[in-house]
Amino acid sequence: MAKQMYIPAFLFLLLIFQGCEEEKIIPKKGYIPNSPKETTTLNAGYFWIAQNEINSPYWKEADYVKVNLTNQSTGKLYKEGYLNMTGTFNGKMDFNNGKNDSLIIKAGYDDENIYILVEWNDESTNASFMTWLWNGPADPLKPDSNEGWTAQKNSDKLFIGFQLPNDKKDIWKWDLAATAPFSAAENMTMKNDGSFITDRISPIIPNNDGSLNNGPLYEWNGERQEITSQTGTTLLDPAHYLLDLNKTPFIGDVEVGESIFNGKADCRFCHGLNGNGIPDGYTEGGKLQKASVNRYSRTGLKNYISSSRHEGSGSQYFGKIKNNPTEVENLISFLRCISGLPGTILNSENYITDITAKSNTTIGRIDEENKRYQVLFIRKLKASYEGDITFDTNNAYTISIGCSDNDDINYIGDNNITLTFNSSKL
Repeated sequence: MAKQMYIPAFLFLLLIFQGCEEEKIIPKKGYIPNSPKETTTLNAGYFWIAQNEINSPYWKEADYVKVNLTNQSTGKLYKEGYLNMTGTFNGKMDFNNGKNDSLIIKAGYDDENIYILVEWNDESTNASFMTWLWNGPADPLKPDSNEGWTAQKNSDKLFIGFQLPNDKKDIWKWDLAATAPFSAAENMTMKNDGSFITDRISPIIPNNDGSLNNGPLYEWNGERQEITSQTGTTLLDPAHYLLDLNKTPFIGDVEVGESIFNGKADCRFCHGLNGNGIPDGYTEGGKLQKASVNRYSRTGLKNYISSSRHEGSGSQYFGKIKNNPTEVENLISFLRCISGLPGTILNSENYITDITAKSNTTIGRIDEENKRYQVLFIRKLKASYEGDITFDTNNAYTISIGCSDNDDINYIGDNNITLTFNSSKL
């Protein structure tokens, strides 16, 4: 009887021992645990459970390259009419106001995809390419007049380039104004001289533009803005994005609205000349020259201004014109345009790309204050389009990386990062 009990007990202990050994060999994380260290070569680690989110555990343990950022393109200005849209004009001296431009890059792969995570410091969030402003700020770099309508403010951008034959590069470009709402990157090909020759997969973004002198054609209609892409549904901040389904014709005479604001309605008593936040009176009503004002619909602005929530005696000032609908519309138009109407319109159709690019930016409500961007690129190892790079995990590749701060023609970066793939064997 004792012998019969001994054999099952032995087998039970043997199974426990084997289970412990197996757990030592194959970790549950889905990748080989690692203590992160700075390296000179970008080493892509292998994982057998997809690490496809910025907060996936692999990215906390992955080795990283701290990029030696240098000036790549500087001193370029936009054509006439585009003001204050070169935030990286002087390169590192301007980028992030010249401070803490640290950028690190990490990589990984599985049996199907390559993953590249980029993190960099930028304390201001710029999300509106070609924002329309009425009498916007003067440009210290250009003699162009800032009176009337101007296209100002750019967006923050990042690109990764892979060297191709014939002096070309396969470019993955993430743009906070154009591609971030789709959790995607543009797929482009660039010559060695920096000119783009292909733009195969780009979101359709028509300008919110009649002509440069006439200003915007459309404004937000006040309805909830959502856009659907291959990664899901995204809420859009109306202060920075205008969806084609939610656009309505821009109305009102802004110039007349300006005179009402500073004159008849005397809004400047609390809000300052043209809403600059420096009051003429004793009540500090706050600055109105900020994008967040456009989170109100036109109707919402009217309702707020005329309500008791309008601090001080603001509703009484509005009472001077509230019975004149034309004057009200003109005033609201002025308020919308000193805060900046979006200069582009996003297309509501499903957007499909072969490059996913997830970011840590909340597109539904863009915070003007920022600390650090994170963007995770995901693409098939095998190219989907002829001419794009296909990755052989037995080979090494040369990577370029660049980023712009409120710019699209000046950038800082590095053109000589080596990408290798670590063995997939345990």
